[in-house]
Amino acid sequence: MTIVNLKEILKDTEKKKYAVGCFNVVNYDSVKGILLAAEKMRSPVILGIAEVQLKDVCFES
Repeated sequence: MTIVNLKEILKDTEKKKYAVGCFNVVNYDSVKGILLAAEKMRSPVILGIAEVQLKDVCFES
């Protein structure tokens, strides 16, 4: 999995005419599930999280 700038993703979507899903995450399990599915499908995703939920998700792993 590669983390890229949103601008890069959107530039590619415009060029190749496809959409990227944005998924709201609320905890580590939702992040893990979405990323595993995205890797399996070899598809980019956008993860969204509310600032108040940042304390519930550990991004250090």
